[in-house]
Amino acid sequence: MLGRSSVRRGVAALAVLLAVGAGCSSNDDTPPKADPTPTPTAPTEVTLAVYGPPAVIDAYKRLAATYTVEHSGVKVVVEDYPTHSVAMQAIQKSTEAGTPPDLFLMDHDDLAGLSEQDAIRRVDDLLAEREVDFGDGYTRNGLEAFSADAALQCMPLDVSPMVVYYNPRLIELDQIAEPGTNPVTQKDGWSMEEFARAAAQPRRPGVRGLHVVPDLEQVAPFIWSGGGEVVDDTDEPTTLTLSDGPSADAMEQLLEIVRDPALTFSEKALRKRSALQRFKDGKLGMLLDYRDLTPELRADQSLTFDVMPLPRLGSPATIAQMSGLCISKASEHPEEAADLLAALISEEDSSVLAATGYVMPSNLDALNGDDFLQPGQRPLHSDVFTQELRRAQMLPSTTTWPAVSNATAVQLNQLFYEPVILPLQERLEAIDEASVPLFTPPETPSSSPSADPTASPSSP
Repeated sequence: MLGRSSVRRGVAALAVLLAVGAGCSSNDDTPPKADPTPTPTAPTEVTLAVYGPPAVIDAYKRLAATYTVEHSGVKVVVEDYPTHSVAMQAIQKSTEAGTPPDLFLMDHDDLAGLSEQDAIRRVDDLLAEREVDFGDGYTRNGLEAFSADAALQCMPLDVSPMVVYYNPRLIELDQIAEPGTNPVTQKDGWSMEEFARAAAQPRRPGVRGLHVVPDLEQVAPFIWSGGGEVVDDTDEPTTLTLSDGPSADAMEQLLEIVRDPALTFSEKALRKRSALQRFKDGKLGMLLDYRDLTPELRADQSLTFDVMPLPRLGSPATIAQMSGLCISKASEHPEEAADLLAALISEEDSSVLAATGYVMPSNLDALNGDDFLQPGQRPLHSDVFTQELRRAQMLPSTTTWPAVSNATAVQLNQLFYEPVILPLQERLEAIDEASVPLFTPPETPSSSPSADPTASPSSP
């Protein structure tokens, strides 16, 4: 291969030859015909569909503009949407029209549906060609979450574990531990008993210690920590398993806390003012959420908050909220889309997204950098997010899961707020049984014998 100096000498020699040739040309006064000016080649347009709050959208647009400047043959066009649901509706519509974005952001819960529709192209081979370091460069559970059929379908970009946000003015960690025991710290976490004592600390009228949302997303970590399971099989679930021994025990321990009116607000009170707003007002000691809540809380300069791991009943456990970037199966520019994808998941670009405060990057170098940890800003213990990510598990992402989750949220709401729920075991068994038909997708007309035009009618 020629070095740069050799190339320069070659170019210089070519220039001399052209000059000599010009000097030896005929003395004919007729000027030589100028070669026609070549028509400039238009750059390849690569569409990038993303969603999120304005700060995140602005970061994507800056990254797209920088990429366009640095890659003269490519122009990145950003299609931005305010929310995930709006984005997915638009992407679905454009996919059906045959004009999907080349690269688009999605949530982990979308993966099963996109795969079933054959709407995405696997990315592991494309990224391997671009020497992306899957082994040590990215979070392992993020890569596992976006893999299916022995291939990485989409690339994880934002991976955030659920943590406990708390108000140190209401929850005093140094006052929770029993005498003679180790103090409660972010590094060591806390037990369910210590968590309950923390929830009991605020004792002023109109103030409560804790809010847990009555849905599977927030209940699941308690079940996992207690040694139970939420479903019989995460990949191919057929039933919920809330009534199984360890799961039922964990549910009982959780319900003892969330049903205590001295610790939590009533359903009626929460309808008047949400748990989040009460936390912002300094009227709620703790709530569970992800990293993307941080900038919203920071917006109130008077609010003091920090984070803790979720409490443990047995082994530490939490759940993760994940989003990733997919290449559309119908993209006309998969190679260019892969180039852009490799750039967006790099340490440099991931750090730009992390600096918004909303994004927890899957790129490990960016995750452990100051752009994510943001020392000196609240929460003061941002390393809790990175610590807890190792303990994160995922709920199923099948196409039937949304129906199961929505139906179960109604039943869990009753367990959280109804005056009498005993016997608990029977209630949990009823929830499990009600989930079974929801896990079985209805037969499509084409799958029934009567829908087959060649089928013979049944004999009477």
